[in-house]
Amino acid sequence: MSGFNSTLSRSLGPSVLGVASREMDDLFDRLFTSGGNGRTKPWWPSMSVWEQGDHYHLEMDLPGLANEDIDVTFDEGRLKISANRPRVESEDRTYLHDERNWGEFSRLISIPDSVDPESIEANYENGVLHLLLKKRPEVMPKKITINAK
Repeated sequence: MSGFNSTLSRSLGPSVLGVASREMDDLFDRLFTSGGNGRTKPWWPSMSVWEQGDHYHLEMDLPGLANEDIDVTFDEGRLKISANRPRVESEDRTYLHDERNWGEFSRLISIPDSVDPESIEANYENGVLHLLLKKRPEVMPKKITINAK
């Protein structure tokens, strides 16, 4: 599935070093971003990408969001998925502990040239965004018929 690349906020990429860098970013965010004072905490939704036949599939966990809170765009070979989960603030709610993530996020995903951008479909159900990306017919393997004489 070469060609897919998810741009990470401050990380090096999906390599081992990128994972370590991402974990350090998360630790930094937990230590220096307070969730108890009304400020939003950064969040990074989990995502899976797989190839199946003549399609790529991308799923992203976005629980607690309404369809209209999610924005998906395609521009210059990249998908941009963004959303905002506002923190519920009210006079009768005082947080004693809050591990949920709030605020805006934006994620850029490089799409391989083998994808037909006109075919991209997005569905959102039960807190999961599912994108279906069809491959261009010209990049699909072509069966060659053998003529017998």
